[in-house]
Amino acid sequence: MQRRMITADCHIAVPPSVVDELPESYRQYFPRLERRPDGDFVVDPTVRAMAGMMGAGGGSSGERVDDPRSLARVAVHNVCPEAEPSFDPAEQLADLERDGVYGAVLIGRVAVFDTGAPAEVDTAYCQVANDWLAETWGPYLDRVAPGIHLPFKDVGASVKELERAAGMGLRPALLPDGIYDRPYYLSEWEPLWEAANDLKIPLTMHVGGTRMPPSNRGIHPGQADISWYNLCCGMGETLGWLVYSGVFDRYPDLHAVMTEGYAGWLPFAIQFFDHHWNGSRLHDLGYGQGGDAPKIDAPPSVYLKRQAHATFMWDPVAIRARDVTGVDCLLWGNDYPHLEGSFPESEEWVDKQFSGVPEPEIDAMVRGNAAKLFRIAV
Repeated sequence: MQRRMITADCHIAVPPSVVDELPESYRQYFPRLERRPDGDFVVDPTVRAMAGMMGAGGGSSGERVDDPRSLARVAVHNVCPEAEPSFDPAEQLADLERDGVYGAVLIGRVAVFDTGAPAEVDTAYCQVANDWLAETWGPYLDRVAPGIHLPFKDVGASVKELERAAGMGLRPALLPDGIYDRPYYLSEWEPLWEAANDLKIPLTMHVGGTRMPPSNRGIHPGQADISWYNLCCGMGETLGWLVYSGVFDRYPDLHAVMTEGYAGWLPFAIQFFDHHWNGSRLHDLGYGQGGDAPKIDAPPSVYLKRQAHATFMWDPVAIRARDVTGVDCLLWGNDYPHLEGSFPESEEWVDKQFSGVPEPEIDAMVRGNAAKLFRIAV
């Protein structure tokens, strides 16, 4: 069946050339184009940061690019062979339409790997990146929601940039799904939650590499799959922080979208948190009191169903459990243009995993929920 779908998880890149607007001493921390006698190369320090986080060491001296198309592929990373990413919005949207997708949440820098940029340097980069997004995608804001790059090392600077970028029509705000040494229940994040609530800008928290500290375990069988599984299930921890610390209660217009982490863990989180909040024998024995006492008056499910969302490419379990979560919190995404995504077979994936689901509910999960949350008119 032909549908006009909206992907809640579409990866794009800001051209490396934006760093030319920064002071020369800043450029070393961000993807940039180097012209050498043997050709043009994209040097991306996030590759080195990722290798270090995974215990692989080493780094990248750059990837050669020969034309704008290859430059876009290198900038986005992990591109499937069928995709043709582009810095040109019309070309990018045409490629998505081949997948049945007519609207998209555009996710640029996920901010998962720390390159060591000082806070003021990262703030400057976020400003030029957001300026490029607003200028380039401005004519298409009815079809796309370009995510706001935030200098999340500095909450005050993040608030200012959120307000500035939102004024240019950008949304949502982009954050890691968790930061192991700065969890989101800490009071330092409060100004950002308040600003996002007041502006009605949702938070897209994309699965990444900052939830857990660097591992010293080395390579082990199934490492990639097991690590991703742990990261996905860990998204329930982030939502738990936002619920139990009272963030969702204080800011009822704040929405957190846990992105590319599947959604099958969400019904269990709702069941688990409600069961223990309502009073298990552990609570009767005093567990969960004092500083650990929940700062909420309603069951966790009230906040999770109202303000929490999860995106998925392929998750029949989450679809079957929608009687627990409700439909409003489930958002489909094709993870364009990544190898693990559903592009260019999204229509087939959707038909298969949604088989037997009433069409109005399918439309909500593959279009309507994203249209409402991200203000996309598709």
